[in-house]
Amino acid sequence: MEHKKNFLFAVLWTAVIGVACLLSTGNMPNVAVFGKDKTIHAIFYFVFSVLWFLFLTKEVPKLTFAQKAWFVLASSFLYGGIIEICQGLFTATRQADMYDVVANVSGSIVGIIVLHFVMKPREGNASKK
Repeated sequence: MEHKKNFLFAVLWTAVIGVACLLSTGNMPNVAVFGKDKTIHAIFYFVFSVLWFLFLTKEVPKLTFAQKAWFVLASSFLYGGIIEICQGLFTATRQADMYDVVANVSGSIVGIIVLHFVMKPREGNASKK
Protein backbone atom coordinates (compact mmCIF):
# COMPACT_ATOMS: atom_id res chain seq x y z
CA MET A 1 0.00 0.00 0.00
CA GLU A 2 2.82 2.42 0.82
CA HIS A 3 4.35 2.02 -2.64
CA LYS A 4 0.99 3.09 -4.10
CA LYS A 5 1.07 6.24 -1.96
CA ASN A 6 4.65 6.92 -3.04
CA PHE A 7 3.64 6.44 -6.66
CA LEU A 8 0.59 8.70 -6.28
CA PHE A 9 2.64 11.49 -4.66
CA ALA A 10 5.33 11.23 -7.34
CA VAL A 11 2.80 11.29 -10.20
CA LEU A 12 0.85 14.18 -8.67
CA TRP A 13 4.02 16.21 -8.12
CA THR A 14 5.12 15.48 -11.69
CA ALA A 15 1.72 16.75 -12.90
CA VAL A 16 2.02 19.87 -10.71
CA ILE A 17 5.36 20.66 -12.34
CA GLY A 18 3.91 20.18 -15.82
CA VAL A 19 0.88 22.36 -15.16
CA ALA A 20 2.87 25.07 -13.36
CA CYS A 21 5.43 25.25 -16.16
CA LEU A 22 2.91 25.30 -19.00
CA LEU A 23 0.27 27.67 -17.60
CA SER A 24 0.24 31.30 -18.63
CA THR A 25 2.03 33.62 -16.23
CA GLY A 26 0.29 36.71 -17.60
CA ASN A 27 -2.04 37.19 -14.62
CA MET A 28 0.55 36.40 -11.96
CA PRO A 29 2.20 39.25 -10.05
CA ASN A 30 5.81 39.87 -11.01
CA VAL A 31 8.06 39.81 -7.97
CA ALA A 32 11.54 41.09 -8.75
CA VAL A 33 13.81 38.64 -6.94
CA PHE A 34 17.11 37.69 -8.54
CA GLY A 35 17.16 34.03 -9.51
CA LYS A 36 13.60 33.39 -8.29
CA ASP A 37 12.62 31.44 -11.41
CA LYS A 38 15.66 29.18 -11.31
CA THR A 39 15.28 28.61 -7.56
CA ILE A 40 11.68 27.51 -8.09
CA HIS A 41 12.81 25.11 -10.83
CA ALA A 42 15.48 23.66 -8.55
CA ILE A 43 12.97 23.19 -5.71
CA PHE A 44 10.43 21.56 -8.04
CA TYR A 45 12.99 19.01 -9.23
CA PHE A 46 14.48 18.48 -5.77
CA VAL A 47 11.04 17.28 -4.64
CA PHE A 48 10.50 15.41 -7.94
CA SER A 49 13.73 13.47 -7.41
CA VAL A 50 13.08 12.67 -3.76
CA LEU A 51 9.55 11.40 -4.48
CA TRP A 52 10.55 9.23 -7.43
CA PHE A 53 13.59 7.91 -5.56
CA LEU A 54 11.41 6.91 -2.61
CA PHE A 55 8.98 5.20 -4.96
CA LEU A 56 11.79 3.24 -6.61
CA THR A 57 13.21 2.31 -3.22
CA LYS A 58 9.93 0.66 -2.22
CA GLU A 59 8.95 -0.69 -5.63
CA VAL A 60 12.31 -2.01 -6.87
CA PRO A 61 14.43 -2.67 -3.77
CA LYS A 62 17.04 -4.64 -5.71
CA LEU A 63 18.22 -1.49 -7.48
CA THR A 64 21.35 0.03 -6.01
CA PHE A 65 21.43 3.59 -4.77
CA ALA A 66 23.46 4.59 -7.83
CA GLN A 67 21.01 2.95 -10.26
CA LYS A 68 18.07 4.76 -8.69
CA ALA A 69 20.02 8.02 -8.62
CA TRP A 70 20.94 7.80 -12.32
CA PHE A 71 17.38 6.86 -13.27
CA VAL A 72 15.93 9.80 -11.33
CA LEU A 73 18.55 12.20 -12.70
CA ALA A 74 17.90 11.09 -16.29
CA SER A 75 14.14 11.34 -15.73
CA SER A 76 14.41 14.87 -14.39
CA PHE A 77 16.57 15.89 -17.35
CA LEU A 78 14.19 14.34 -19.89
CA TYR A 79 10.97 15.58 -18.27
CA GLY A 80 12.38 19.08 -17.78
CA GLY A 81 13.66 19.13 -21.36
CA ILE A 82 10.30 18.02 -22.75
CA ILE A 83 8.53 20.73 -20.75
CA GLU A 84 10.93 23.38 -22.07
CA ILE A 85 10.31 22.21 -25.65
CA CYS A 86 6.54 22.33 -25.02
CA GLN A 87 6.85 25.84 -23.61
CA GLY A 88 8.59 26.96 -26.77
CA LEU A 89 6.14 25.24 -29.10
CA PHE A 90 2.75 25.44 -27.43
CA THR A 91 2.60 28.47 -25.14
CA ALA A 92 2.33 32.13 -26.00
CA THR A 93 3.53 33.51 -22.67
CA ARG A 94 6.37 31.08 -21.91
CA GLN A 95 9.64 30.45 -23.66
CA ALA A 96 12.08 27.57 -23.69
CA ASP A 97 15.15 28.22 -21.56
CA MET A 98 18.10 25.84 -21.30
CA TYR A 99 19.03 27.45 -17.97
CA ASP A 100 15.73 26.12 -16.61
CA VAL A 101 16.91 22.62 -17.52
CA VAL A 102 20.20 23.32 -15.73
CA ALA A 103 18.26 24.48 -12.65
CA ASN A 104 16.07 21.36 -12.86
CA VAL A 105 19.04 19.02 -12.97
CA SER A 106 20.78 21.00 -10.22
CA GLY A 107 17.76 20.55 -7.96
CA SER A 108 17.71 16.86 -8.81
CA ILE A 109 21.40 16.48 -7.97
CA VAL A 110 20.92 18.24 -4.63
CA GLY A 111 17.99 15.93 -3.89
CA ILE A 112 20.10 12.87 -4.65
CA ILE A 113 22.94 14.18 -2.47
CA VAL A 114 20.53 14.76 0.42
CA LEU A 115 19.11 11.26 -0.06
CA HIS A 116 22.63 9.85 -0.05
CA PHE A 117 23.30 11.31 3.39
CA VAL A 118 19.85 10.51 4.78
CA MET A 119 19.27 7.00 3.38
CA LYS A 120 22.57 5.36 2.57
CA PRO A 121 24.19 3.74 5.59
CA ARG A 122 27.82 4.55 6.25
CA GLU A 123 29.91 1.49 5.48
CA GLY A 124 32.59 2.50 7.99
CA ASN A 125 30.09 2.97 10.81
CA ALA A 126 28.48 -0.43 10.21
CA SER A 127 31.78 -2.28 10.59
CA LYS A 128 32.74 -0.44 13.82
CA LYS A 129 29.62 -1.53 15.74
